[in-house]
Amino acid sequence: MYTPTQILTRGRRLHAALDQVIEQRGWSTPKRRAHQWRTLRALVKHAHEKVPLYQRLFEQAGFTPAMLDDWDDLSKLPILTKQDLRAASKEELISKDNRDEVRWISSSGSTGIPASMARTEESLWHYMAWNTALFYDWCQGRPIGNGLYLVDMARDSIDYAAADLLRTTVPDSRLLSVHDPVAKLTDKLLGIAPEFVSSYPSTLRAIALELRDQKRVVKQTRIIHLTSEMLDAHTKHLLGQVFPNARLIETYTSTEGGLVAWQCLHDARWHIAETNVICEIVDENGRPTNGLGNIVITDLTNTATPMLRYRGLGDLARWETEPCPCGSSARSIRQIEGRSAAMLRAQSGTLISPYVITNAIEEVPGLAQYQVVQKQPGVLEVRVVIEDCASKGCVESGVQAALNEALGGAVDLQMSFVSVIAAPAGSHKVPLVISELPLAA
Repeated sequence: MYTPTQILTRGRRLHAALDQVIEQRGWSTPKRRAHQWRTLRALVKHAHEKVPLYQRLFEQAGFTPAMLDDWDDLSKLPILTKQDLRAASKEELISKDNRDEVRWISSSGSTGIPASMARTEESLWHYMAWNTALFYDWCQGRPIGNGLYLVDMARDSIDYAAADLLRTTVPDSRLLSVHDPVAKLTDKLLGIAPEFVSSYPSTLRAIALELRDQKRVVKQTRIIHLTSEMLDAHTKHLLGQVFPNARLIETYTSTEGGLVAWQCLHDARWHIAETNVICEIVDENGRPTNGLGNIVITDLTNTATPMLRYRGLGDLARWETEPCPCGSSARSIRQIEGRSAAMLRAQSGTLISPYVITNAIEEVPGLAQYQVVQKQPGVLEVRVVIEDCASKGCVESGVQAALNEALGGAVDLQMSFVSVIAAPAGSHKVPLVISELPLAA
């Protein structure tokens, strides 16, 4: 519990961060670009002078800050990988100026490789302020008080840090741990009947399955905010059944980059939070591409462990070049294809988006849960949990027919029936599609 004085101090910090975010959201494209360039130059100089990891990486790449004259020189900066973060000690990861003023945070390992980094309190308040401003948009300027937040309460997660900041405005009783049993979370949700829910797709999917089994629907919920994981079509359909009056809204966030993008309320695209990050889309050789490519980000808000041209998010996307009907001038991506850790390969080596899988089998009757795992090119292991009243033979033939049609025979299917599909050790997330094939750095 915080004292009234502490809450007042925290409230002032949130208001200061909100004032900054509100101002930034009104900036023109030239002003945003000038802010990006100015902040990038300062971060690169800071990393070169004070962060041992970058001192080593810059030296290996033959890079110095003097080489950064204009935007065309951005590619001269070496790309940072998740392996770079994992291999570095805490002393190498952090600025010498920030060692007593930071929170150490670890990623969830949704790409299969967790990593640690340090964040300044200022960057976390900025993250919180952006999410608060977006919340006001979703509520059309009339904030919903009856909310429920399902949060990863692991003490080294960015969501635990965000939940701590949320306590400035949200009571503890509305912050629930995603590590609690699904039955407990379901009962809490039914007891609260929230109008607003913020969650991970996988957590809310588990609750929705429980509610569907109970033949319950939650009509009071008007807005569902989903983050940190991609929302697959199967989960989207399920949530629509259980929360029939709720609008689903997503944000693209990460431990390493904070808020990267938010879903447009008027179009099927994601706007880049350009005052927070510089976003690039590059091919396998690190060159800019207008086609499907790897997302590379530079976080402009955090000086403790700078994220300069970080490729470790593992997500694939493509640029949207048409103007948005909402009027925003922020750059946008039409879709996030999913994590490269979940991209599958045909025997020929052709990449297969995980959404080809999830979209294909979302309507198979009797399918309660599934997981697709690839251990070798051209072969998929399909693990299936069926509903109590379903026929195993009908579900098996339905899944096989749907996937064979979607994939055109590009892979062999190996199906198995299991009683439960659990999250990996140390994680609350149950990935629907997993590739165990070697990945590019």
